[in-house]
Amino acid sequence: MNVGDPLEWYFDIPIVSRIYFTASVLTTAACALDLVSPFTLYFNYKLIVEKWQLWRLVTNFLFFGNFSLDFMFHMCVHHNEVFKTFVH
Repeated sequence: MNVGDPLEWYFDIPIVSRIYFTASVLTTAACALDLVSPFTLYFNYKLIVEKWQLWRLVTNFLFFGNFSLDFMFHMCVHHNEVFKTFVH
């Protein structure tokens, strides 16, 4: 694998991790661009049960805050854990 090829790196990630990574980046980008409010993503049991906002069951795992060093840390740790699980 060429170290400088991000597309090849992306397609080398296992499919479930790739979907999770892509969904996390898209969710964070949507919030950063003010297309979606973070308040519509957090886990709120009352809203899930009473108003049937079922997306909150999933989206709370996809949003890590704005693009920042913390976001990159979460993505790197997740990738390293998946890499250790599937490769070794």
